[in-house]
Amino acid sequence: MADRKKVLEGMEPNTKDNPVEYRIDSEVAGVIWAALFESANDELARLLAETMIAQGCQELVGVSDSSLILMFWKTYMEENNIFIFRPTDGDLN
Repeated sequence: MADRKKVLEGMEPNTKDNPVEYRIDSEVAGVIWAALFESANDELARLLAETMIAQGCQELVGVSDSSLILMFWKTYMEENNIFIFRPTDGDLN
C-alpha cells in the first residue's frame, strides 16, 4: 500500500503551469479538425490544419471523406502554388 501511495504522489497534476504544448494522437487531431470544419468553425479548423501540417502531417488520419481531406489541404496547396481553386461562373456574378 505504501508503494502505491508513493507512485501516485509522483503523478500529481501540476496545477500552477499549463504545458506549452500538448501531444495528441494524429487520429484524434484529424477527427477534431473534421468536427471543427463541419461545424463551420473555419478559423479554428484552419489553425489546427496549419499546425498539423507544420508539424509534419502527411495524411489526415481518421477522416475518410475525400472532400474533407481536400479542404484540409486547400490553404496549404494554394499558398504553395500546388493547386489553384477557382470560383464557379455562378459565383463570379
